[in-house]
Amino acid sequence: MKKILIVDDSPFIRMVLKGIVDRVVPGVQVIEADSGVSAFREFKKALPDLILLDIIMPEGENEGVDILKRIKDASPQTKIIMVTAVGHDTMINRCKELGVKDYIVKPFDDAQIEEILKKYL
Repeated sequence: MKKILIVDDSPFIRMVLKGIVDRVVPGVQVIEADSGVSAFREFKKALPDLILLDIIMPEGENEGVDILKRIKDASPQTKIIMVTAVGHDTMINRCKELGVKDYIVKPFDDAQIEEILKKYL
């Protein structure tokens, strides 16, 4: 069974993303995390096939980038997609240097997420 970890401090965003995932990839196991700390814990426990990761969370403005680095250090093959409101070129390039597969800027539309899910799962 495929596993997707959704990391965002907003319960609403997690709910929207989960709804899209459930519709596009039936039967996938969705794991949720609301912070970088819980994201890394869930990552180690579940070893997801794909991670949808926000950058700005409660523990810091670049918390998502810190978790991105930790996950990539632990598992370079893990597919990570940034889904965030931070859309400036410097941050996008930094995340790509760290190994993200793709980068979606909020507000997103369902079609963008669907395309990503089909491409990487």
